[in-house]
Amino acid sequence: MSARPITFPPRLERLTLAVVILLLGACSVLGPRPAQRSVTPAEADQFELSGRINLRVADGAFPGRVLWRHDPALDELAFSSPIGTSVARMRQGPEGAWLITSDGEQHEAEDLRALAAEVLDWDLPIDALPYWVRGLEWPGAQAQVERDEEGRPRTLHQAGWTVSYLAWDGAGVRGLPWKLDVAGDRLRMRLVIERWNLDAGAGGQDAIAEQR
Repeated sequence: MSARPITFPPRLERLTLAVVILLLGACSVLGPRPAQRSVTPAEADQFELSGRINLRVADGAFPGRVLWRHDPALDELAFSSPIGTSVARMRQGPEGAWLITSDGEQHEAEDLRALAAEVLDWDLPIDALPYWVRGLEWPGAQAQVERDEEGRPRTLHQAGWTVSYLAWDGAGVRGLPWKLDVAGDRLRMRLVIERWNLDAGAGGQDAIAEQR
């Protein structure tokens, strides 16, 4: 006796076909991830980064988030709590520096490092940080650098600070660090960069400034 072919009700056949189409679509979406962009630290002289930050000072600690836009003439930083509440916004450019606290008070000075220290008790080495976050020596002082087997900085000692590079090649870009620790006498900062954006043009600088 010959075997009878197995048949399914039309409704079940349509459901099975729909599941197969969805699975194929998911495979096409999940497909190979695009390759990360590769740069050298010196090439990233204009950037935007966002991520998690933990600042430790004499009076305690500030865990939160940071958005930082930098080009050679301008720095803008926005600090917020882990739930997104604004803590401080800062800007330093050719016209000087300003800082706005969470309660809306605005402070102005010529130097952002002095302003942050006076208002927030944060001794942020703002002139050196744009270099250190990329894995570069700050040109303003002598440095001692210990390198890993790939020639990248593992530890950098400069101007009374120690910068420890804990991880590289994440956050969407190869060639830049994404986890680092910056330690000085009055402040220690752990930065975990979740996203590097090297295409943030000067026009993007307005996003923080417009909150002023």
